[in-house]
Amino acid sequence: MAVFFQRNEIEFERTGQATTVANNDVARLMYYLDCVCDAIDCANDSDIQRFTNYNNWHHLSIEEQKALLVVCYAFSPDVLNNRVFFHSDAFCGDSSNQFYKVSQVRNQIVAAESIIIAGRVLTVNKIMTYRLEWMRTYYFNPMEALIRRTANPPQRPALSYTYTAPVVRQSTSSSSTCTFARVCCWSH
Repeated sequence: MAVFFQRNEIEFERTGQATTVANNDVARLMYYLDCVCDAIDCANDSDIQRFTNYNNWHHLSIEEQKALLVVCYAFSPDVLNNRVFFHSDAFCGDSSNQFYKVSQVRNQIVAAESIIIAGRVLTVNKIMTYRLEWMRTYYFNPMEALIRRTANPPQRPALSYTYTAPVVRQSTSSSSTCTFARVCCWSH
């Protein structure tokens, strides 16, 4: 069953609130996923919920960042657009995104009551409208940057050294002087 929205038919209350997200790709993707979980019911999934605390983005290891990419890909805009997420500058007001309760939605925007993602049926609690800038900032650009960064994580330069065995040089003169030399070279 679908639900509809017409802004001149009914008064509605926006449910979104202002937030601050760190200027970091991991934090932005975690915020994106938090918005997904605000719109659909994924509160009981601890594997997803651990990636929604965007204020603690710096605690994620490289492996956890890779897992975040996989989860965000599963909840991509392609899956959510025109079902849970709607591109609508008009409904965002002064914000770059805005949430509305599904029960308050009537006649212009069609929202599903549930959505199947990765073989699981999830309940739609709210819809989210967004400006394209929001989607670029919190999904497309961070996904691209994090994919690049986790595919080739920066490596610490390996400290290596070369050992050269002692060299014994004997003098060609009649004296019996020997010279020993040992060479070690370090490089980064």
